[in-house]
Parts: sequence; C-alpha cells; structure tokens
Amino acid sequence: MTTEADGRVFQRVVDYVQNAIASGDLRPGDRLPSERELVEKFSIGRASVREALRVLESMELVRSQPRDPRGPLVLPVSVGPVRRSVAMLTSAKVFTLGELVQFRMIADASANLLAANRRTEAQLVGLERNMARMRQSMRSGYREFGRADAEFHELVAAAGGNQLVQVYGDVTREAIQTLISQTILDAADQTEHMLQSIRHHRAVFDAIADRDGLLASRLARETLYAYYAGYVDDAERAVMADLVRECGGRVPSG
Repeated sequence: MTTEADGRVFQRVVDYVQNAIASGDLRPGDRLPSERELVEKFSIGRASVREALRVLESMELVRSQPRDPRGPLVLPVSVGPVRRSVAMLTSAKVFTLGELVQFRMIADASANLLAANRRTEAQLVGLERNMARMRQSMRSGYREFGRADAEFHELVAAAGGNQLVQVYGDVTREAIQTLISQTILDAADQTEHMLQSIRHHRAVFDAIADRDGLLASRLARETLYAYYAGYVDDAERAVMADLVRECGGRVPSG
C-alpha cells in the first residue's frame, strides 16, 4: 500500500471526485464507493480517505454518514463555497471596497441589460411586488428594507438568465454590504437612502419593462457611482467614473 508520508495523498480522491462530477460521470444522487472500496481503489489508508471525504463535504460536493454501506451521496453543485470564499477574502481585506464596487458596476449593468432583453411578464409582476414590499418595509427600518432591496437585484439577475452574473453579482453585493452596512445604519439620513433606492429601482424597472437594455445598464453604473463614490479613495473613484462614462453615463461634478 502507498505510504502516507505525503500528507496530501487524500487529494487524489478529491481530484477524482471533482473531475467525475465535472465530466458528468457522477451526478447528483449518485453514490461514491464505500470507504473500504476507496481504500482499495486508491491504495491509500482509511485516514486519507476520511480526510478526502471531509474536504469534499466542506466543498458541498458530497454528504456522507459514518458506517453508511451505500457510500457518500453526490450533491447538486452549490454556490455556497464561492460565497464563503468571497466573504473570507473580503473579511481579510484582500479586496478593497472600491474593487468590489467596480466589479458590481459591471455585474449589475450586465444583469440589467440581460433582463431588459429576456424578462417575461410574470417576472415584471414579481419586480412590482418586490418594490411594493420595499416601500412597506421602510417602516421597519433599514435592515428589513435592505433585504427587500437585495431581492430586487436577485430578481433582475434571475430575469437575465445568466447564472454567472447572478452568482458573482450576489456575492459582490453581500461583500459590499458587509463592509459598509454599519456606516449606513449609523447614518442620520437613512430615510433618504431608502427613498433614493426606491427611485432608482423604479427607473430600472421602467427601463426593463420598456426593453431598453442600454438605459437599464447605464442606470446601474450611474447609481452605484452616486451611492458609493463617497466611500472610496480618489484613485478608485476615478475608475468608477470611467466605468460610468464608458456606457455614456454622466458623473456628478464636485
């Protein structure tokens, strides 16, 4: 049997499962071989197999139970690990607020453009209901309002139909909120923040309803610039301004 002096021998099992899921050889609902069978298949010790299964579970690729003779269950691929990775990198200050906002300007502009081209009448109704909840939630405070606000963007991204735009738009938005949520909660003008957001969402909704993708896209960049420019340094603000001008938008003076 192969020596386990190399502490990463378990990676062979991890790579095997990842590649099999990526190729479609393993699908959600399938079962991996049992621990004993994996030991024999890879000629490694049981401790290494168990370490591999712990890694795969942390990646949300499989779920296993001790002494289950059927073998670990293959799960549907989840975006959970991506969310946690971005959250951890944000907490560690690997990304600056300016970098996150710049990426969100690109992602939200793309989401709005796609939604204007692809939205259905039922999705418009969903957006209208969301905006009604936003108005109602103002009485409950900014935290409740923020949840309705985030849902609006999720609905727009879903209407656009591009899963990458959805995933990375969501995680970037969450990361930004993590960095500045307390600043907003402590602000004296919370009501004005909420009213400004409602006005923006109405303008975006109208553009999407009219299938005006270019306007919907430009509104995303203009609004994000106006909302976050005061929170970033001069160099990052200049890049944000360039992103606005790139799509024909206007940057407020002063």
